[in-house]
Formats: sequence, structure tokens, C-alpha cells
Amino acid sequence: MPHATPRGGGTPARTSHGAPYCSPSVASGFAHACAGGVRAAGMCGHGAEGPDEELVARAHPWETPLLVVCVLVGTALLAAAAHTLWTATGAWTWAAAAAASVPAACWTLRGLRYARERAESVKISPTQFPETYRSVVTLSSAMGLARPPEVYVRPTRGRTAPDAAAHGLRRYLVLPWELFGPDGRPRDPDVLAFLVAHQIGHVVAGHTSFWRRVATLGADLVPGLGAALARSMEYTADNHAYTHHPEGAHAVRFLAAGPDLYPRVNMGEMADRARTDRGGSLLLYHLLTRRPSNTRRMAALRDRRRRGRVFL
Repeated sequence: MPHATPRGGGTPARTSHGAPYCSPSVASGFAHACAGGVRAAGMCGHGAEGPDEELVARAHPWETPLLVVCVLVGTALLAAAAHTLWTATGAWTWAAAAAASVPAACWTLRGLRYARERAESVKISPTQFPETYRSVVTLSSAMGLARPPEVYVRPTRGRTAPDAAAHGLRRYLVLPWELFGPDGRPRDPDVLAFLVAHQIGHVVAGHTSFWRRVATLGADLVPGLGAALARSMEYTADNHAYTHHPEGAHAVRFLAAGPDLYPRVNMGEMADRARTDRGGSLLLYHLLTRRPSNTRRMAALRDRRRRGRVFL
């Protein structure tokens, strides 16, 4: 299925000389990135860029190898299931029907998910949450999308993470209501912009593609394999968000502590725990979860010379 993805998975952006780590609540380890108003080093080992140089958000180095492995595993499992059915029934039509049912079921579920948002959620528009609408349009244009995705707001029932998805040619984002104050304005415009850029990064990188999801579906049956690909995709989306709005990198605090307590979270202290916290259960959790832990994400956003940790 076609999707707006620049060649190589990167998106150009102008250098932004923001100061994402100069909040008094952030550890001094983050503050050096703001010294003199110069942006911290970029993803691919670049130093500070000039104001007129373009930056490119790169995919996490583990994403492509994991994608290839997941596609091969998914294809092999589907072929094995079809062959088993063919052997058991002696009719190739049943095997073909079983193979066709996988994309059909995926298409139906994605369609129902999209329908739920259209029927139940509040759609952001020029007259409804106008500040957020302008932010989405601006970021979409800067990140190379010909048409901005639809954006919906809904109560999250405890899950504060935004989401990006697609159905057919429609791309859409879902934002938690906790990002907004009682007046409908963003509680923290930088947090909102970073999280929106992260989700648009998923769209730009092709993560919402229908055929990509179908091809990697079987990998979710292998413990840890599909989850590893999902974690690398999250790091890639973070790279896009940091490239286009580094001032909002403290948004991970929002995901960790929620809308009321996040300003008091010390990102430096949490990032250090990605290195110091150890344990078998913790390692197993890191290997099975589909999202990088908040501590590892904070560590990756603090030190842009290092890639986010997908495995150990």
C-alpha cells in the first residue's frame, strides 16, 4: 500500500537551536546540551550543524535487519500453515483461502479501529483545538507529508501514550486528552509538538503501512522478535521527533509521570538508571516489551551519539 515515505526513511529538517534540557528540574547531565544555545549532537554522529544546514532523521540501525527477519519469519509461518492445510485437506483452494484470510482479517480490524475513532473521538480541526491543528499541519509539511494526517482526541483510561495508525490511504493520529488543559490549549506546547512529531515519524517511516503489518504479523508469534522490531521503530520515531522539535525531548517525562507530576521528574536521574539498573526480570521485561522503557528512551535522547538499546 502506498505511503508517503522519502527514500531511505529520512526526513529533512532545518536545524533548531532550542534548549530542550535547560529546565531547572532536569539533571545537569542534560544541561550541557544547551550550553551556548547549541543543539546536541545528531543521530549519526554529527556535531552541531549550522543554521542553514539540513538534518536527516535516520532509522534505528536495528530496524532494517529486524524488518527483514520478521518478514522472512512471517512468510515462512504463513507458507507452513498453508502447506499443512493443503496436506490435510488435499485441496489447494483451502490453503489459498487460509493465506488470503490473513490480510483480509488485518484489513477488517484496521478498518474497525479507524471507524471507532471516527465515531467516538473528537477530531482536531481549524475550529476545534486550532493550536494543535496548526502544529500538526506545520510538522507534517516539514517532515515531508503531502497531506497532514487526521488527528483525534479521546479519553485514554490510564494510557497516556499517543498512537499512529492507518486504514487504506488515510493516516491518523490519536492523542490523549491529558495533553490538553481545561481550555483546550496544550498543557505544554513543546511536549505536544514532540509527541505529534514522533507519531508523524511513524507515518513517514512507513510503520503504518498495511502490507508491512501483514508481512510482519507472524513474527509476533515468536517471543521477543516482533517486540524487538517494534522497539526499534519507536527509536526511529524518536529520531524524527528530535530532529524536528528537540525542544520537546522532555516529553518522555510526561509519559513516565503523567500530566500533573511530569515537570518534577529528573530526566538525568532516570536516564542514568538505564545503565545502573540490573536484574534478570528487568532484562526479560526489556526483551518482551513492544516499547522501549522510559529510562532507555531518556538515555537515548540525552546522548545522541548512541543508538537506543533494543536488546541488552
